[in-house]
Amino acid sequence: MSENFGVGTAVALGVGGVVGGGIYAAIGIVVAAAGVLTWFAYSLATVVVLCCAYSYVKLNDVTDSSGGSVSFLEELTDRTTVAGVIGWTLVVGYIGTMAMYAYAFGAYGQMMLGIEYVWGLPIRQFLSVLVVAVFVGLNLLGAGSTAAVERYLVFVQAGIIAVFGLVALWFGFSNQMLQVGFSELARSVSSFDFNPIIAASVGFVSFEGWQLLFYDQEQFEDPDETLAKGIFISIPVAAFIYILVGFVITSLLPEEVVAAQPEAALLYGGLVISKWLAFAVGIAGLISTASAINSTLFSEAIFAKNLIADGILPDRMGDADEQAAPTRTVLVIGLFTAAFTVLGSLEAVVEFASLAFIAVFGAMSALALANRDRGDINVLPPLVGTVGSAAFFVMLTWYLYAQLPSVFWLVVLIAAAVFTVEAVYFERESIEQGLREAERQL
Repeated sequence: MSENFGVGTAVALGVGGVVGGGIYAAIGIVVAAAGVLTWFAYSLATVVVLCCAYSYVKLNDVTDSSGGSVSFLEELTDRTTVAGVIGWTLVVGYIGTMAMYAYAFGAYGQMMLGIEYVWGLPIRQFLSVLVVAVFVGLNLLGAGSTAAVERYLVFVQAGIIAVFGLVALWFGFSNQMLQVGFSELARSVSSFDFNPIIAASVGFVSFEGWQLLFYDQEQFEDPDETLAKGIFISIPVAAFIYILVGFVITSLLPEEVVAAQPEAALLYGGLVISKWLAFAVGIAGLISTASAINSTLFSEAIFAKNLIADGILPDRMGDADEQAAPTRTVLVIGLFTAAFTVLGSLEAVVEFASLAFIAVFGAMSALALANRDRGDINVLPPLVGTVGSAAFFVMLTWYLYAQLPSVFWLVVLIAAAVFTVEAVYFERESIEQGLREAERQL
């Protein structure tokens, strides 16, 4: 690669990573919990996410590591095991998120084609695996190709969805369909109704993606300044899209329609106005989810390479000495993503991912708060990020337990499996030593 990337690419990667499949797959879950206050739930989540992003930027300034959460923890606390827990949690969380994007891509492709089966197989799964395979190949071509493609994809996806939001806003206003929900907001506050907060926590996974920029920051010119500008521009742009679309969707469609088929919400919203608008939204859905897979896959591969170099992930997952994303790492991540999107429960994977990112973002905010004397760190953003993330985690856990017990226990099983494998891996030397001792005694 002859030259590094600038702010424009950072913004494109940030917006593409945040908006991606979240607005197509997760919006229905948020609407089911918040109703006409979906715009408020997204606004609340934006405040917490911006505070967490501030913490990331400041931690990046005060450390010498070229990485993200794991690097910050290792350098500032020297607790390798805790850093390992964060690392493994993020790896699985990113795979779950990409599986969500691939699911949404397949669902939109199926609806656009009007075909349910091909060669006796469900076309949704076929398309989901196909898009993962395509971007695995693209990422193996190198960072230059990936970033260049991402810049063009984000302009198309963000442009179409923004036009949809503005047209829907005009249509709703002209037909007196817009519902701001101020009375519902007042009722929620007066009756201590936590549904908007629960909705913000449920849709938290929608706002992940910006932190991936930290994992390959060596690709940017003047990383500290470029990352800060890219993140603080991309998050508000993505948030504006979420808030606008959430507002118009809850005005145009009944909540039950959105909740029943969340990945089709924007398509149905477009059909209320025009079949051509719905077609454009469908195309944008395909581009947007593909774009999110593209940016997340490459950045996670770089992240995993750093974990392999630190001994947190096994060497068999890839060669940490490769210059860019290790070939084997990209293939392993792609394989697990494809398996998740075909075999896993989408809702369980999405909610696990939300819990994972809430926990990690909150931990980074707490770390910035604890190290506020190391640099020019304002106390308020890390404090809001820590408290907000803790509240979201409790709310989401309770929501799953009380409203979706089957999903709750499936999430628990996924988490238990991840932590068990992780514990065995970290204790492998002591286990091997114990086995050798047992063999000698025999």
